[in-house]
Amino acid sequence: MVNIQGVLLRVLKRIPKEDAIEIIHEKTGWVPERKPKKKDDIKDRFLALAGIIAENEIEDFVQMAVMRKSLGLPAYTYKVSNLNFLNNLSDEQIVSNYSVENVAFRDIYSITTALSISDRLLAFDIRLKEYESSWLTGVNNVNSLSAVFTAKITLDRDSKVLTIYNGNHEVQEVLFDFMSQFFHWPMSSYRLKEFPNQINELGSVSFKTALLLDLVTNRLSSRGINSTFKEIKFYTGGRSKKDGIRDVAIGGRALLASQLACEYITIGSDIIFFNTDMVYNGTEFSTKVYLKGSSLDILKIVIVDTDDEEVRKESMDIIQSEYIDMCNTGIKDMEETKKLINSIAQKYLKKDQLITRAIEENTLNSIAMISNLLDKLNDQDEIVIESLRNFIKSNQTVLDSIGYDSNDENLSKLIEFAGMEELVVIDEEDYKETEEE
Repeated sequence: MVNIQGVLLRVLKRIPKEDAIEIIHEKTGWVPERKPKKKDDIKDRFLALAGIIAENEIEDFVQMAVMRKSLGLPAYTYKVSNLNFLNNLSDEQIVSNYSVENVAFRDIYSITTALSISDRLLAFDIRLKEYESSWLTGVNNVNSLSAVFTAKITLDRDSKVLTIYNGNHEVQEVLFDFMSQFFHWPMSSYRLKEFPNQINELGSVSFKTALLLDLVTNRLSSRGINSTFKEIKFYTGGRSKKDGIRDVAIGGRALLASQLACEYITIGSDIIFFNTDMVYNGTEFSTKVYLKGSSLDILKIVIVDTDDEEVRKESMDIIQSEYIDMCNTGIKDMEETKKLINSIAQKYLKKDQLITRAIEENTLNSIAMISNLLDKLNDQDEIVIESLRNFIKSNQTVLDSIGYDSNDENLSKLIEFAGMEELVVIDEEDYKETEEE
């Protein structure tokens, strides 16, 4: 007999509190009188869903619960060195060979692949089940089910490019290993690397950062995608955050408008994430780029804020092709990249101290005034919280623009009151909230 409460308990441990509250509301209509502070406050209500969920609905429920953070069109890009594994096979034989059901992998996973073929493209629909422990009896035990994920994988036979469409880095790593180990496909990652003949021309600037600046400002613009930065995360070596990561708000303006971004670029900090507003063929959307892997040299590309499938596909194809060429050849337009880096350095070096000090003092005073009013505000009022969050974001952008790089106690109070995450989360889709947190 299935222990549905046991499955629910494992799901609750791995999803954010806010998602658990929303699931309870969707299933029962429950609305909390006051915002729960921790998961224990809603644990009994969440486990009570066992009386609503039927045994044959468990897998779909677990999938729905853990996939709620997947946003936009996320993609990881891989190269396939040869297609010998498809030689002398008809399309029907390929579908038969590479469509599998509930194959055990790495003891704790079960993978199902459904393959279809159109023109030059092989397209997989994947269902990945994750269990809490290995199957000692060789039988998949739903009582130990902890997550169910879906993903799409495509292989372009002309370009020999394989794309995994899934936002969770751990999941896509499992799928990469499955395709390369179980199917024996000769796959490898496209990785950012240094080109010695180019490094010497850049001075103290991180080569990885220079590559990404060239990607956005030169490569993509030459392909018809115009971009402005909204946010950049830098690895700073622990200058201002315990984990060595500094999140800089750009606010959708020119990069040179941010004094703090110019500082980090000039002193050689690595970009490890950026979020941009983009325009392609008259359509506006956003693209988030995360640097993943143990060496932070693999790009996860996520297109968001548009439902136009044609624009998403065309834009993704362009970004992927430039990413591939960037890994193979390095910086595309060295002269323009050097001009941009020089402008950034001049912005950093010519900081106007008088104007900066006036802006800083007035911004911090405004933050202090709101901080002193917190005991008058209702932390359960959604309009109040949303307005406060917008106030925080706007003032963070101002402070980052002038190069303010200190921890302000009043700003920290506002962030805590508004329920915003003060620690920098690199990738929301990988983030797992724990009971301790």
